[in-house]
Amino acid sequence: MNLKDIKLKKIIEILSLIFTLEIVISFILSTYNPPYQDLLIKLDYLSIMFFTFEFIYNFYYIEDKTKFFKDVYNIVDAIVILAFLLYSLQLFYSKAFLGLRVINILRILILLRIIKLRRLKENPELINFLSLLIICFISSCLIWIAESDVNPAINNFFDAFYFTTISITTVGYGDITPKTDAGKLIIIFSVLFFISGLITSLQKALKGE
Repeated sequence: MNLKDIKLKKIIEILSLIFTLEIVISFILSTYNPPYQDLLIKLDYLSIMFFTFEFIYNFYYIEDKTKFFKDVYNIVDAIVILAFLLYSLQLFYSKAFLGLRVINILRILILLRIIKLRRLKENPELINFLSLLIICFISSCLIWIAESDVNPAINNFFDAFYFTTISITTVGYGDITPKTDAGKLIIIFSVLFFISGLITSLQKALKGE
């Protein structure tokens, strides 16, 4: 890879971070039912167009094409791009497919890209903080989708984030409780994932890794 390609790759990485942050902000704002919801979706389209370009670019320049699809992030990107393509073409015209709920699910899939931020080997404390933040953030997005229509205590993203954080950290004040089976399952798996991460970290610490 020559110097020009290296610079282009750096630019793509920076833009990828910017567009991922756009998706994060877009999701949070959408939970407050803003009057500019259509604008957020248009910005999401712009982000998806960039992710599509990035996906094609990375696939084109990688030598081992089979290795490309062994990366879970690339698989997630492929699913998101395909789903948004179907959404754009309106191949399956129904309220369920064209609803805002579907858009938010696709946003959550894109948010999985922020897990890449954990690749900061020189600062394990920062890695742990980001890992917990990512778990809470994505779980909060799922909780909001599952609970917002039926749970009067969860009206926006902040409510969902507050509930998810105190649940995962096992504080549990009890002022908010899940009303749906989906919400209960999300919290169960989030807490188990968090606990398993603590156990793994403790085992590594005891081994001196």
